[in-house]
Amino acid sequence: MLRDLSEDDIKTLINSDTTPIKEIQKFSCHSQTVERCVKLVTEASNKVWGHEARDVYIRATLKFRSVMPNFFKKSDFKCVVDIKKKK
Repeated sequence: MLRDLSEDDIKTLINSDTTPIKEIQKFSCHSQTVERCVKLVTEASNKVWGHEARDVYIRATLKFRSVMPNFFKKSDFKCVVDIKKKK
C-alpha cells in the first residue's frame, strides 16, 4: 500500500488531518498462510541482503517445497534403512 510513497510523503500524510487512502482492502492478516509467509520473509531477511536476493530466496524455497513430497500420515514415511535389522 505504501510501497510507491517516499518517506517524505508518508510523513506528510501522518501530519495531515485528512485520510488520503480512500479504500483499504480487507486482508485476512491472522491466517495460518499469512503467518507462514511472515516466517519465510523473516527467514529470508536473516539469510540474504537486498530485495532481489530476498525475492530469489523466497521463490527458491517455495519451489523446493512444492517439489518435495508431502507426508500426510506416519505410514507414508518409510525409512530408507531398517534400524532394527542393523545389529
